Amino acid sequence: CVVVQAMEASYVELAEKLSGSGIKVAKFRADGEQKPFAQAELQLQSFPTILLFPGRTVKPIKYPSEKRDVQSLLAFVNSLR
Repeated sequence: CVVVQAMEASYVELAEKLSGSGIKVAKFRADGEQKPFAQAELQLQSFPTILLFPGRTVKPIKYPSEKRDVQSLLAFVNSLR
């Protein structure tokens, strides 16, 4: 997906900035065999979708913006710490 490829560098940089913070940055391919799970359990309807899984809640929190730059992603994470 072109959108996923375009945000790859920001995602890698976000993971580097959060390294050692206790926050894990991961990717999950939600197409193919995983699509039914992604739709049913995570309520994913479009891709890419960015979710934060806080340790204190059961449900993930969806990233509310189309901005995919490092500063915006980091601000989202920090707002939920």
